[in-house]
Amino acid sequence: MPPSAPPRIFVSHSHTDEAFTERLVDDFNQAGARAWMDKRDLGPGNFQERISEALADCEWFVLVLTRDALASPWVRQEVDAANRLKNLKRIRDLIFIQAGPVTHAEVPALWGVYNILDATTDYASALNRTLKAVGCVPKPSYPLPTVPARLADLGLHGVNPLGTPAILPPMLTVAAGRFRMGSDKARDKEAYDDETPQEWVEVAPFQIAKYPVTVAEYRLFLTASHHAAPASSYNKLTWEQQVRERLDHPVVNVSWQDATAYIAWLREVTGQRGWRLPSEAQWEKAARWDAAHNVSRIYPWGDSFDKNRCNTSESDIKTTTPIGSHPASDQRRSGASPYGAEDMAGNVWEWTSSLFKPYPYTESDGREDQKSTGNRSLRGGSWYLTAGVARAAFRSYDRWGDLGVWGFRLAFAPSAGS
Repeated sequence: MPPSAPPRIFVSHSHTDEAFTERLVDDFNQAGARAWMDKRDLGPGNFQERISEALADCEWFVLVLTRDALASPWVRQEVDAANRLKNLKRIRDLIFIQAGPVTHAEVPALWGVYNILDATTDYASALNRTLKAVGCVPKPSYPLPTVPARLADLGLHGVNPLGTPAILPPMLTVAAGRFRMGSDKARDKEAYDDETPQEWVEVAPFQIAKYPVTVAEYRLFLTASHHAAPASSYNKLTWEQQVRERLDHPVVNVSWQDATAYIAWLREVTGQRGWRLPSEAQWEKAARWDAAHNVSRIYPWGDSFDKNRCNTSESDIKTTTPIGSHPASDQRRSGASPYGAEDMAGNVWEWTSSLFKPYPYTESDGREDQKSTGNRSLRGGSWYLTAGVARAAFRSYDRWGDLGVWGFRLAFAPSAGS
């Protein structure tokens, strides 16, 4: 018998959810489906006609369900069109994959008859159930790693798609668009010359981890890869101490090479090529851009320093604090950025993918050359340094380094390739 044709899937989404959608489409295609999304497959000509043609050609309709999708008139038109095609028996079914907080009351009544699979807490399960529904072979199920209870409460979850367990953090979507990168000395009196000029920078959609990588996450990498454990640093904190006492703290003593080795390992064990270190522009946008007011904040929470919202030398703690210590839910001491990312001021320096080069920031000028041995940019300050260094625009750098104040945070951008 000839092999069956791959199932054809139309994927509808809000453009603010492009990073999640690209990840999902990649997983569909890797499993043998033929998934269509407008960013990749729209082609030339009248876009409404192209979308109508793609809908007419599909067998399955998948919606990436978020509040932004519910608010999009284009998404609603696509769902209505798919529903009509199903009634005409020209589409087999509609499947909704929830990628952000949505309550039952927010979903239109006519949409409620379809399966809603929650990918916010268990992406792998939602993916596999969808693959099974459309006739693709789900990925094999392997035992999941144990996630420390406090980390599980914060949304970190175990995955094991290919037989090697990993722990992933909750990911936050940063929509495409420009933001004001750098500092204006008229507004921020503490700004340094290397933070200027402040200019508009365009950033493609991506996802950023809510928290920096923890000891618990990094320990699985070391166990599976036999990569060298972080050496003890000037503060004499050993790897054994990190594992014994600080599973829910950001991992420290991590060089840029260690961080990129972790990224390469995570891509391999998840089968998802989009994992990466954030670029300087991605990191800074996630840390400070307040799209609602069209302004870049000086600190993630606002323009005034507050030692109760972060862990810097002003806190006098003199070491790292557990992730989630300044939660968005606590309005009096929340250190969250406008996108909900935490610990982007203080606690640990965070490596970026970018070489340290003067502004203006231009992604294509060689600063994203991952083979270069030049200095890499670090962001966010640390417990060891003062408030001025924890400003979201402050830039530091090192060549490789493994000091006890250096960690990293994950980003995900499928279009970034390798």
